[in-house]
Amino acid sequence: MKRKHLFTYFGLAIVIATSMIIYSCQKEQTGIDKTENHIEQSFKDSQLEKRIIAFRDKIDLVREDPTLKSGTDPMDVDSAIWYIEATSNFTYGDASFETEEFVVDSAFIEVPVTNGQILWADVQVAYDQVIDSLSEHNSNITASEKQLIVADISLKESDDNTATFEVTSGFGTDGTTGFGNDYPWYWGWELGRCDGSGLGVGLDAADKIAQLANYTIGVPSGNSYYTDVEYRYVYPYDYEDGNGNPLLFADFQEYTLVHQCLSTTDIAGYKSNLIYIGIQEKPSGKSLIRYSLFDMTIFALCDPGQHDCWYMEHHANIKYAIWHISSDPPDEF
Repeated sequence: MKRKHLFTYFGLAIVIATSMIIYSCQKEQTGIDKTENHIEQSFKDSQLEKRIIAFRDKIDLVREDPTLKSGTDPMDVDSAIWYIEATSNFTYGDASFETEEFVVDSAFIEVPVTNGQILWADVQVAYDQVIDSLSEHNSNITASEKQLIVADISLKESDDNTATFEVTSGFGTDGTTGFGNDYPWYWGWELGRCDGSGLGVGLDAADKIAQLANYTIGVPSGNSYYTDVEYRYVYPYDYEDGNGNPLLFADFQEYTLVHQCLSTTDIAGYKSNLIYIGIQEKPSGKSLIRYSLFDMTIFALCDPGQHDCWYMEHHANIKYAIWHISSDPPDEF
């Protein structure tokens, strides 16, 4: 489900000011087509798999008997997050699952902290809560075909006593949005196609651009999963062409709001720009997982006369991780 926000600004010279409401659309569904690259499990992946299985086995032991001495052993917060994320992806994720749509959900869990660390007994509880959250996300998806592609566990906030983890899931599903770039689409607001058909409501050009970009992402065949998941957030004017035009969509309207219709040529151009940005932002040693676009609308009162005006933009959230080949297929929730 998309979350909408509306920003309200007063003043001409600035975009950020007092008295604001947020109105945007977070894109939670995009598609991907997989290009297969057949590779064997490397020695490094084999050793990593042993570490993850050892962590999971210890989780099982502590769950069966919380009074074990090892349950009071401490673990650094960062290490706990890494192992919980890696083990979730190794156990339940399938990075090579062929999918038409991509559904994102999130949840939060609180984990006790002792002297800046997490006791193993609490790591076990946190891991189980993460799996319960992922299982719930899976249950909420009604598609006939669905598979966890990636779980991203991150530290949202912490204090002396508690750490809050954010659990973000990305599930691949079957879908009916189509793979081609055959129609013009309104820039945002889930307004659908702008060819007079009235079709596609619930989606917009941001969805289509991200979908087409995601089709270009190649992944290895066989059993594979992710670790070390991270993302880059990109604003329109972070990247510009030689004439100073943003590589992501940006528009300004005043007095009367007119939603731009992006042609198939426009969509193809923004797709190419998004792919270029994804390459430029890619961290060393990581692979690109997913492009997402958000449509953002900023409502302002502009001079002269404090008349209505609007700033409309696409923002990109690009996710990266390290690929690994697994010796076994994923478990089911």
